[in-house]
Amino acid sequence: LVAINQLNNRTKVIEIEMVHIPGQDYKMLNTEVTQELYESVMGENPSRIKEKNNPVECVSWYDAIYFCNKLSEKEGLTPVYSVDGITDVSKWGYTPHNEEELEGNIRQNLAANGYRLPTEAEWEYAAEGGEDYTYSGSNNLKKVGWYEDNSGNRTHPVAQKEANGYGLYDMSGNVWEWCWDVGPYSSNSRYVRGGSYSDYDSDCRVSYRSSRHACYQYNSLGFRVVCSASN
Repeated sequence: LVAINQLNNRTKVIEIEMVHIPGQDYKMLNTEVTQELYESVMGENPSRIKEKNNPVECVSWYDAIYFCNKLSEKEGLTPVYSVDGITDVSKWGYTPHNEEELEGNIRQNLAANGYRLPTEAEWEYAAEGGEDYTYSGSNNLKKVGWYEDNSGNRTHPVAQKEANGYGLYDMSGNVWEWCWDVGPYSSNSRYVRGGSYSDYDSDCRVSYRSSRHACYQYNSLGFRVVCSASN
């Protein structure tokens, strides 16, 4: 699958690899969404540390679902998310990267073939990789993830560490990843998984869960996408 970016009247093709998760009906992006991919879809890059192959960060949960619908439209797929029944993001009345709340009734259509955020259950199943490790791909976090002990307090290019058993990179460390599920405190709280470059090893465990406010942007929080396995 590809995302196409019109730049200086030239077409730039960015390849993205979706991995079919064994025994499941979804595919998952093998890396966190990179800044290059994000900018090719959104036209801007809000990240604090700007490197095209690093994961995008400083994106809110609302920014992430906005991106998912725009990427789906670029590739001719049916968008998953709607606000008050509307899937066209240009009609949502929302400006990305301003830490605004997206007003309206947000729903996901799991019958659509477009891109979306994983549920917590989907994220954890994929992160396990069919293996029984503390972290995604190993019991030794330094082999598979960037965290406070080896990151130099910054993000790193994706897919530089070892993959897990399903061929997924950076599911422990580098940046936290938004999930679909509502968090424990309010409807504007959403779960995040995986830990980040600035966290202790305990936060990078496959089983660890936390939550953040959906409209806030954090320089240690990004996301990856999933789609239907039938694509």
